[in-house]
Amino acid sequence: MSLRTIITDNVFRYFLLMGGLVATENLMRTYQNTGRVDLLGSALQFVVVVIFAILLIAYWNYMDRRAEEA
Repeated sequence: MSLRTIITDNVFRYFLLMGGLVATENLMRTYQNTGRVDLLGSALQFVVVVIFAILLIAYWNYMDRRAEEA
């Protein structure tokens, strides 16, 4: 599966949107509680969301292809 196929998938876009929103919310809450901006923590959280989204979309597409072959 190519990366272009994954990026054009709507579910992947929704995962990125939700991951970005949650990372932003976490950044704001950390700033409110501590007075510090934790960009590294938010960036790592977003990267983990991207990795899980890619793996999940790849698995779904693999299972879809497997079901079509059967």
